[in-house]
Amino acid sequence: MTVICEECGKVYHLDPDKLEQYKGRELRVKCGECGHVTKMAQLAADQEKTFSQPGSDWTGSDEGDADKAYATDDLREELSDAASAKKSDYHKATSVRRGSIIGLRGKNFILFLFIPLVLILATGIFSQLQIQELGDRITNKSRDLVLEEGKDKIIQKARNVARQAEIYLNAHPDLKRQDFSKDPMFAKIMVQSVGETGYTCLFQHHEPGKEYGRALWGHPQEQIVGIVEKGALEGVFKKTLGPYFEPFWDIILASRDKKESEGFYNRKDLDGKIRKKYMAISPIELERPGEFCLMSTAYIDEFTDKTQGLRDSAKDMARDTRNINLGILLGALIFVGLCVFVYGNRLSRHIQNLTRATDRISVGDLEAEIDVKSKDEIGSLADAISRMQDSLRFSIERLRRHR
Repeated sequence: MTVICEECGKVYHLDPDKLEQYKGRELRVKCGECGHVTKMAQLAADQEKTFSQPGSDWTGSDEGDADKAYATDDLREELSDAASAKKSDYHKATSVRRGSIIGLRGKNFILFLFIPLVLILATGIFSQLQIQELGDRITNKSRDLVLEEGKDKIIQKARNVARQAEIYLNAHPDLKRQDFSKDPMFAKIMVQSVGETGYTCLFQHHEPGKEYGRALWGHPQEQIVGIVEKGALEGVFKKTLGPYFEPFWDIILASRDKKESEGFYNRKDLDGKIRKKYMAISPIELERPGEFCLMSTAYIDEFTDKTQGLRDSAKDMARDTRNINLGILLGALIFVGLCVFVYGNRLSRHIQNLTRATDRISVGDLEAEIDVKSKDEIGSLADAISRMQDSLRFSIERLRRHR
């Protein structure tokens, strides 16, 4: 139950639990500040329960009885103790409530800094990954296209040289295979360059029923030309290629019966580096006996290295884009952080000032100063509280004049 002094405006909160003994009586409340006595209506049985606060003198009498019965000191002491306990509980509850939530400043940082930062960071990471994936796709696709171009070049070279050898040998039926490399014109036909690292050579398969085996009749390495003993040439290749012999030999065996064959195999260079080569074999159609074919081979990285510059450029561009995005993100973080910090502090300070002023007004301090100067909604709220303060002050003065 709340009582306001009609003279000075002092506010008293009375505990109805302590007023049960005065139920049905007319009460008079004497202000402890100015001594003014305020009459109260009879207490109902369902009187509203509120906090109590000490500082007032009590009088009470039965309805129609002129004798005054003053409240005892025990009653005032009990009311005072109850008021102190209620006030302590109120401050504890307020402290817990205020400490258990995020303040306005924290909410500003979460809503206007943390969440946008997370979104921008996620977008930047996604964009960076997409750019990197796009660069990888472009370079891989370019590499595949260049690889196919290199393979076609090697295959076409084998076919072209095979046709040249076919024309020359059919035009010189008396030229024996032992003399192929001695004929300057045919030697130039058999061994031609393929790109920068490749070459062509003339190969003969083993003929069933013959005493000699497979042989090379034209090759850049003259020491292996003309080896006809069975298994001898195979042994040379095994020694040269080592563990990479099988894929190479499978390509040769696939060209039997005048068939075209092609495939990859590895070769170890003199410096110990393992490099991949591509070989294509095309048959030679001759009017003489013997199964001859033309081999064309070259290192495949000769063609794919052309895309390495594109790959490096894509990586450099992705790195530069990442650095630019990080710079923009850092600059935006600093700028937005400063804006949120300055505006959040200003907003929090205004709200704290209004809260303190409102608390002072609520306990009867109508002279509390509202020091908020703002042209936005906070300023409008401050003006409204100031008008409320003036209205309360005017109402109390009017009550005083009417007494």
